[in-house]
Amino acid sequence: MNIMNFIAKTDIGSLRDRNEDSFTFDEKNRLFAIADGMSGHARGDIASRVALQVFEEWVSETPNPSSDLAPINRLTILEKLANEANQRVYNMGQESLQYQRMGTTLTAGFVTPSYLAYVHVGDSRLYVLHDDILTQITTDDSLVQKMIEKGEITPEEGRVHAKRNIITQAIGLTTDISLASDIYPLAPGDIILACTDGLHDLITDDTETRNIISSAPTLEAASENLISRALAYGGTDNVTVLLSNVD
Repeated sequence: MNIMNFIAKTDIGSLRDRNEDSFTFDEKNRLFAIADGMSGHARGDIASRVALQVFEEWVSETPNPSSDLAPINRLTILEKLANEANQRVYNMGQESLQYQRMGTTLTAGFVTPSYLAYVHVGDSRLYVLHDDILTQITTDDSLVQKMIEKGEITPEEGRVHAKRNIITQAIGLTTDISLASDIYPLAPGDIILACTDGLHDLITDDTETRNIISSAPTLEAASENLISRALAYGGTDNVTVLLSNVD
């Protein structure tokens, strides 16, 4: 069985009092998840942590990874875990005044040698670098994305729009969540990038992101260089980067 390499790094950034981003990954199950707790809502750091605990519990309860799981089975697991994370964060918010209306983005997936199965809520992102082309494969749940889809602004304008941080849904705010989930084909040599908006809001040109990843000698160096660049551009938010490669 091919072992996927995972590298993840997070940084509080230059302006924030605490890091509300969380990440987790498990190389045996080839599973990863990142979450960005919502600032301005009660304890976004707790929301992101609680959401990812659901994934970590699944890993601990699955001692023998099933490498032969069909793509649809992997999607079903991801959707079940995301819905459970939503319910858990929502319930905490209902039960305690200090956690009321807390929420988080969630982007999670299984990486296999031939495909990426993923689930997504919010504006953290998934990209795949294939043949030196970086493709964003998730669509932001955001006000600006809706404006782009209606033709009110261009994608280029969206990248620097003042309201680009307003998301239209998140884990934990309501009992029901509309999950985006899909299967994306992978090939040997591909690199998967999962990141919070602390990265893609500051490195607004995907070509620059691609160049940083492509020119780095290792995944570790690539993750450090991406975070350094986001910090060089102001580090106005927490920034989290998770990279995985297909052997």
